[in-house]
Amino acid sequence: MQKPIVKLNEPSTTKAERMKEIVSNYPCSGKTIKEYCTANKIKVKTFYYWLRKYRNTEAPVLNKPMILPVNIDSMSVSGECQPLFAELLGIKIYQPVPAEYLLTLINR
Repeated sequence: MQKPIVKLNEPSTTKAERMKEIVSNYPCSGKTIKEYCTANKIKVKTFYYWLRKYRNTEAPVLNKPMILPVNIDSMSVSGECQPLFAELLGIKIYQPVPAEYLLTLINR
């Protein structure tokens, strides 16, 4: 019975783990795919196979979405540019008005 040979200096990684690392490190390499594959001693076809395999499994989150608070009180509106309340037939109204007033404007 033979004892298994254990190499102490080599990390125990699977091919899938190695390829995942190679594919995920490619965008930061600054090399073409052909140059990158040559440097990592893999075929271009192999690179594309693993790229397809991992492309949809997990997308890196570069900027985590978050909700930012907005303080409305700190915003100021100048007298010249008031927020628009309503607009109809070219008539712009900047504050609430009675319905009778609107009818008078429209019927002119």
